[in-house]
Amino acid sequence: MKSTHTQSRNLEGMAKPRRRHLHNVVAVLAVLVGLAAFGSPTAVLAQNFNESNVASQNPEGSWLYTVTIPNSGSAPTVFQGIETYSAGGGYVEADQLSFTYGYLATAGHGAWASTGNNTFLLTYINLTYDGAGNATGSSKVRQTTRISGNSYSGSGDYSYYDLNGEVVASGTFTITAKRILVQAPK
Repeated sequence: MKSTHTQSRNLEGMAKPRRRHLHNVVAVLAVLVGLAAFGSPTAVLAQNFNESNVASQNPEGSWLYTVTIPNSGSAPTVFQGIETYSAGGGYVEADQLSFTYGYLATAGHGAWASTGNNTFLLTYINLTYDGAGNATGSSKVRQTTRISGNSYSGSGDYSYYDLNGEVVASGTFTITAKRILVQAPK
């Protein structure tokens, strides 16, 4: 014969999972009611994020850019890249040129800072290597940019350095970019 104490513990043990299940159901229903009232959370958050970036005219977010490097006497070098500006001034990028023999490089890492009036400065560095994967030095890019809505344009300079820090190539460029916006799938 079971004691009253044992029976009481068994009933409590059965009630706990049921209460937990009831709490989970209530939480799911609250989320669903919120979604019905406000629409898709992804769309709302994406819209708010993109609108706030446009309103403040800062580069935070990701961009698809096109660089043009003038070449005297021949066609300019044109390539695309993708970049992400993070809050607090962080920056990362990868571009098509970095996969071209003679320009092989890691993704770029750097920093940006607002200079006011919808403008900002950017500096980033890539580590360079040869076709066999041996380190050859680094490159540095410096850029000034003006944002207008979800696009920007700017210009800057670049330098390639050997392993001793000596400049082996340098030049100037222009850049244009379009912000990558959140889109729902079709």
